Amino acid sequence: MRKNTIIAVSLAVLFASCTTTRVDRSVSRIDASTTEAAEASYQRMLAPLAQAKQMQLALAVLAINMIGVNSAYEVVNSPELQTSSIGRIKDRVAGMSADEIIAYAAKNSTLRIDVSGQ
Repeated sequence: MRKNTIIAVSLAVLFASCTTTRVDRSVSRIDASTTEAAEASYQRMLAPLAQAKQMQLALAVLAINMIGVNSAYEVVNSPELQTSSIGRIKDRVAGMSADEIIAYAAKNSTLRIDVSGQ
């Protein structure tokens, strides 16, 4: 009986180790434990990115901030919407990398941004 239990536990551990998703620790991710931690991790995420990627990420953060906003009137009357803050959306982007944030914005945002003059 004890041998069967040991075998069953060993197989369960082996199976669990094969099915867990590995997270690439070298990729910067948003720490959403506090607003300050989210801001700091966002700045660390931005720093090494090329300028074009920084712009993509900043626009994605803006687009996520605007999810659920239906008019410019709402933005004018809500000081928190007047700046795009990672702190405001930290719970939505918790643990995400820059690429994941950009993909999330592309999938979920209804905001359309056109950048001209580039």
